[in-house]
Amino acid sequence: MAPDLPQLIADADDAVAQIIRASSLTAERWRNGAGTARRIATGGDGRHPEWTLSLADIERRCEFSSFPGFDRTAVVVGDDPVEMTINATTCVLDLLDRVSFAGEDDVLADPTRGSTCLLNLMTRRGVTRGQVSLRHLRGSHTFEPDGVQACTVLAGSLLVGDAELRRWDTVLPGDEQVHTVGAATVAIVTIHQVSAADRAHSSTDKESCA
Repeated sequence: MAPDLPQLIADADDAVAQIIRASSLTAERWRNGAGTARRIATGGDGRHPEWTLSLADIERRCEFSSFPGFDRTAVVVGDDPVEMTINATTCVLDLLDRVSFAGEDDVLADPTRGSTCLLNLMTRRGVTRGQVSLRHLRGSHTFEPDGVQACTVLAGSLLVGDAELRRWDTVLPGDEQVHTVGAATVAIVTIHQVSAADRAHSSTDKESCA
């Protein structure tokens, strides 16, 4: 199988999961040209995505691109910390620290020691609501299809069927249960559609850098 193609894995219950290898991801310039990102998955219309999950490479001090109408969550998944300034408020994020902010916020990232990497989730406000949960898995685990769109390995390894997932590899469960075995720290990305009632009272939740 070509290394740049998604891998389909059938588990014991014949559910099919899509495996995205970190090594297969292509780096693309940010909208403002200040950095690069490797897209893992996107939901919704290609021209009007409802959500996007990517790995953002932070190699030097840089401003984030503006994405009005989106909410964002960034998790440090590289080895080195990054100093994040969001609307003039600054904090230093270490490995597995995360912060949420609006796509229209003024955001500056500055790696404090060397280049690092962020797991970056963007969701279209008023259409979808996303959450990134960090978990330490050991032994066997079953992912239910309720809203789980992606599971990215951050440390350790997991088996999904016959496929071994290592650092920054991702499984996209789809609409079926996915069974894993192993010991790993993972980021579980959950996406839910926003109802009309929620849309009428929606607001952006932010995790402050303070």
